[in-house]
Amino acid sequence: MHTQLNKSLQVREGRTELDTFHGDQRTTFIYPAYGPNTYAQVGELITKANLIKPTMADTVDLVHAAFHSDDKYSKEIREIMKNYWLWAFTGNHYIPGKGVYIAPDPEIRNGRPFMEESELVKRLEAHDPSVRFVPFGFKTGEMTPNELSRNPYILALVGEERAEKLVEIASKHKNKPYLLGVTSVDRPSTRVSALYSGWLVHRLGVGGNSHGDDADGCALGV
Repeated sequence: MHTQLNKSLQVREGRTELDTFHGDQRTTFIYPAYGPNTYAQVGELITKANLIKPTMADTVDLVHAAFHSDDKYSKEIREIMKNYWLWAFTGNHYIPGKGVYIAPDPEIRNGRPFMEESELVKRLEAHDPSVRFVPFGFKTGEMTPNELSRNPYILALVGEERAEKLVEIASKHKNKPYLLGVTSVDRPSTRVSALYSGWLVHRLGVGGNSHGDDADGCALGV
């Protein structure tokens, strides 16, 4: 009995996987990064590749590992931080006279992130751990690494342990870290999160004020 040969080309392509760790939790990023492009377009490319969009917590893990490694992938991530935004798919929904709701992966409408306060309130009342609220009054702008780690907005954005990781990342820069946040709005406004290393001043920047329509952000899928 003869075995029929399969004459079709059998292709198996490898992919570069970058593992990061937070306690016992491992997150695998897929190299290379998408972008530079807008928040919405980078997110769409990640989704089309059947990957998950990284939250700010995920992104902190990636950057922390990259600043403690010297391989070519870590160097490239640090280079992205220097020249572009590193988009993080955690939304910030600012409400006049109240503060900011923080939740992952906001909806995209007309190329920009969109969140609805009523829906966020429902999720908070249902004790959804992915939704947080911070009243206005938190400090923005330049601050010491210690101030950054204790900032209520940062703690809500990434949690206490990852706030300490931000302190370590900030220590790899020459100047004090900078929080690009929003201190007040006159109407509800949804913004996105990002990290960068400063284009003119070498320092860690934590962004929570971008509309996401700047075509100069990158991200790796998970």
